[in-house]
Amino acid sequence: MRKQTVPDFRSWHWNGRSILPHEGGVSLTDRGFRYGQHLFESIAIRNGKALLLSEHLELLTDASKRNGFPFARALASSLQRFVESVSLSDGMLRIYLTAGEGAPASPIRAAGCYITWEPVHFPTEAELEKGFRLAVLTKPFLGEAWGEKSGNYAAHLEMLAAARANDVADEGIVLDAKGYALSCAMGNLLVWMRAKQGIVLCTPRVSRGARSGAVLGWVKKSVPVMERDFRPADLRKALAMVVTNSRLGVMPVASLNGISLRDTTLSQALAHSYLESHGLLRRS
Repeated sequence: MRKQTVPDFRSWHWNGRSILPHEGGVSLTDRGFRYGQHLFESIAIRNGKALLLSEHLELLTDASKRNGFPFARALASSLQRFVESVSLSDGMLRIYLTAGEGAPASPIRAAGCYITWEPVHFPTEAELEKGFRLAVLTKPFLGEAWGEKSGNYAAHLEMLAAARANDVADEGIVLDAKGYALSCAMGNLLVWMRAKQGIVLCTPRVSRGARSGAVLGWVKKSVPVMERDFRPADLRKALAMVVTNSRLGVMPVASLNGISLRDTTLSQALAHSYLESHGLLRRS
């Protein structure tokens, strides 16, 4: 039998009634294109299954409410049915809500919706075992809404490029104007710290602008997680860390600013628990 080739990119759009294959691009008059006025969620497709689909749709619903994007119930239901029924190879499925046509700052009457899929590299078990190198970035984020997944993503990309400059780190920890950790450039940050009650798993406060994430939500449902403030001096006392996002899943951190972390067993155990919960852990 001749082996089927998998296309490198697929796309669909919502026409107001149903989700159909999309042949062209986004309209040049759509504010999602003109001003970057769009919201998105990225969903990992692994072994034919969309991981944490309901959680991603809930995050998109919340973001649409915060930003004044109409997110019709019919569209939300269609997205759920579409993602559950479409046959896709391993890769990332991304849902974009755009502001549609209109004048700058005018109300969004009818949001556009586009869906894309493309193959990506998911971390192997060997790469998870090796872990990420993290660096605390010296340049702070001075704007607002760091955690919003929107078309205004330039700061995230700049921070990631700064972390990877000169091959000193794989990801960077972003600080706010007051010197508190927000998250990593492209993912959430979880840190194990010693406290009076023992070893505690912590994450930066959402109230400071830390990003929301479906994988972070999975962690919070699996183990107790405390929100707290972190300055760089606090991070240097960490026992272990992980970075989470939809592509990485739960990525253990091997070192911070070139110094190895003390206890990688904590981060490795959480990474394996994530894989096992989604049927992705290979048994020898």
